[in-house]
Amino acid sequence: MEHSKNASTNSKAADEKAAADVLFYVLNSSQPDQRELFLSKLLKTIWKQQRMVDIRFPNDQEAQRYDLNLWSFRPESFIHHALENSAPAPIQIYGETISQPCEDVLINMHPSFCEFHNRYQRTIEVLDQSEYLLEMGPIRWKQYQQAGIEPTIHKIGFTN
Repeated sequence: MEHSKNASTNSKAADEKAAADVLFYVLNSSQPDQRELFLSKLLKTIWKQQRMVDIRFPNDQEAQRYDLNLWSFRPESFIHHALENSAPAPIQIYGETISQPCEDVLINMHPSFCEFHNRYQRTIEVLDQSEYLLEMGPIRWKQYQQAGIEPTIHKIGFTN
């Protein structure tokens, strides 16, 4: 009986920690296609983990363009996704507004801070070396810290 109480307490603590999980992936590239290629690889990994994902782009046009690109990412290896809940799928691609949050994983491809990130268990920011994202990244980092979250950073493609 005591073991199950501790397991329940540990599970609750894990859930609270998961709610504050923010990852920054910083790529050593300034090419938008490299950022989206990384996003597609990341989605494949998350999809294999059987998690739900909402992707937030700056606008509907960017979301629609990426949706079309994802169909041809690796034709032999389909990633089950949909545009703005047009079909049931574990990965939903949105413009700036997310109408029905999955509350599992948010990938913020939008250059600005996502005010509703706390509705998700994990938030992922994908940055590259483009001038605007380099400018906005530290601002978002500080906003997460002000919310009591210490993000984790992963640098991709940098030499030590």
